[in-house]
Amino acid sequence: GAGTKIPSSGPAPLSSLPTTCFLMETCLNRKGFEYHCRELPFLNKFIVKKPNGSSGLALIWKAEVQLDVINFTDHHILARVVKKDGFAWMLTCFYGWPEVSQKHKLWALLNHLRSFVDCPWCHIGDFNAILSSAKKQSRFSPPFKQMDKFRGALDGCSLADLDFVGEPFTWNNKRPRLDNTKERLDRVVVDTGWRNKFQGSLVTHLFSHAYD
Repeated sequence: GAGTKIPSSGPAPLSSLPTTCFLMETCLNRKGFEYHCRELPFLNKFIVKKPNGSSGLALIWKAEVQLDVINFTDHHILARVVKKDGFAWMLTCFYGWPEVSQKHKLWALLNHLRSFVDCPWCHIGDFNAILSSAKKQSRFSPPFKQMDKFRGALDGCSLADLDFVGEPFTWNNKRPRLDNTKERLDRVVVDTGWRNKFQGSLVTHLFSHAYD
């Protein structure tokens, strides 16, 4: 689940909103977005809903953003973004499998998406996986084998973590005391081409009063 959320302290000024926004585990369909988000300046929407009608993914962006969706599944949206100066880069919005038995699909999907990437690449979302033991606070041991495979998948795609500021963890199981677990599941990973173009870029983990 995603713990990097805007606190519910009131509506943000429209001028401070990002140009593009990716939502995970959203229950809204297109009609729901058009009704509940009608005052937001995101005229473009790409929504992926699962066949059973449960939560899905949504990528929304402002009119001035040149963005074309390349492909998608229940767990990702791959798009090409072109800046006003003609610079093109790939954006993957990702929601990883939470089930341990399905984690291998994450590594396979990353490797598959690599074949569509022909320019700098940025990958955002909730991987539902951690990269190191430092990304988990719990009395339970971290999944070392899973972490090795995750690192291997990112290395195979030449992707590396973008630095962040703010809260160290993005997910909390909300259980008390010794049963509490916190993890950093949400991240942005980029390749060298993207990092060189957008030098100084940082991820900000906003404080949230609640996690999903």
